[in-house]
Amino acid sequence: MNLTLKESGHPSFGEPAERYVMHAQDEACHIPGLASATALRTIARVGVVGAGTMGGGIAMNFLNAGIPTVLIDTTEEALTRGVGIITRNYEATAAKGKISAEDVTRRMACLTPSVDDTALGDCDLVIEAVYENLQVKLAVCRRLGEVCRPGAIIASNTSTLDIDVLAEATGRASDVLGMHFFSPANVMRLLEVVRGAQTAPDVLATVMQLSERIGKVAVVSGVCYGFIGNRMLESYLREADFLLMAGASPAQIDRAIESMGLAMGPCRMLDMAGTDVAAKIVQERAAAAAAPEDARYRAVVGELHARGRHGQKTGAGYYRYEGRTPVEDPEVQAMTRELAARHGVTRRTDITDEEIIERCLYPLINEGAAILQEGIAYRPGDVDVVWVNGYGFPRSKGGPLYLADAIGARQIVDRLAACGRAEGNDHGYWDVNPLLADLAQRGARFQDIGQRA
Repeated sequence: MNLTLKESGHPSFGEPAERYVMHAQDEACHIPGLASATALRTIARVGVVGAGTMGGGIAMNFLNAGIPTVLIDTTEEALTRGVGIITRNYEATAAKGKISAEDVTRRMACLTPSVDDTALGDCDLVIEAVYENLQVKLAVCRRLGEVCRPGAIIASNTSTLDIDVLAEATGRASDVLGMHFFSPANVMRLLEVVRGAQTAPDVLATVMQLSERIGKVAVVSGVCYGFIGNRMLESYLREADFLLMAGASPAQIDRAIESMGLAMGPCRMLDMAGTDVAAKIVQERAAAAAAPEDARYRAVVGELHARGRHGQKTGAGYYRYEGRTPVEDPEVQAMTRELAARHGVTRRTDITDEEIIERCLYPLINEGAAILQEGIAYRPGDVDVVWVNGYGFPRSKGGPLYLADAIGARQIVDRLAACGRAEGNDHGYWDVNPLLADLAQRGARFQDIGQRA
């Protein structure tokens, strides 16, 4: 089978796939068990805790919609820096003619910056967007439980942490959910809305309606590590790092993945997001005893972080950067050779683009099946909407589970098993999810699965 699956050569791609994504986005708004007549809470004023890159971007969504927004940080310096970034973003947009000078003035007039968190007391929704560290977020959530008014919705922008643990810290878990914005938060359309075990129905309904009001495509996720998107991303990034140690270059991996139509491959993506951010997430998992007991696991991103190669922002990561242009760096190849020797990984010269695609995308699809089986996502379309709107998966291929239906579950299962035999499976990386195995056995598709109740 030709894994490039060109749209011109496959009847399911192109316009049919794009129609599928549009329908899936509409369906994502329908939450099983949530009455359409659920009374909504009023959201007239929003608070954002943390004036960094994410917090400022999140605030802009509400300013754009004309919703008064309080932006909180701990120091005047951090607050001034955050407000300055928001202002410059709006001025740059106005300079391009996309908004008027009056729009800039009107939006900035909706912003109230403060270092006093009691300013959140009259907000109807407060979103914490502080550093991705459990202890830091727990402290913030405890404080929000004290300063937010009764009935206010409290949300966390965590990308990986347990919403139920954070909700418990507030002392009012029924008012809490996750609102995982994607970076840059003022541009990316996806919003993962994480429904906690105790999230009240009207809280979920209110945030889903608000998502539409601020121009987001919202998908509900259950609680698990990484929710829908980042949980699936982990296996994809794992295999990219393993392939680098085995002898592939960042450019080869990115080229192979981009041949499938993705906006950028994993190495370019992590350089843009920051390898330091990625490495710290791995460290958090390890600290919580949630990472595999495998010294090779995400070793490349960890070493890049240790060497201060944090991606575009430092001029070096998986690539060296000339401005924003990635250039292959012999230092990275030397580094991956050293890591391979350290961890007993055999270097090869015969890694093909097809192997890269299979090893990166098939575990991702397998994890998507696990997310469905566990009820983390309501339906296959929700998984695909997350990947199309949050991770640059091409609409013309419909998302990873839609793509899996075109490839066929049987081929994916067989190749996962073959990779397990070739690479070893001591850590369960190649275990086939029972739902995917069942689809393969029956010759069925993800699209044949109904939503969970």
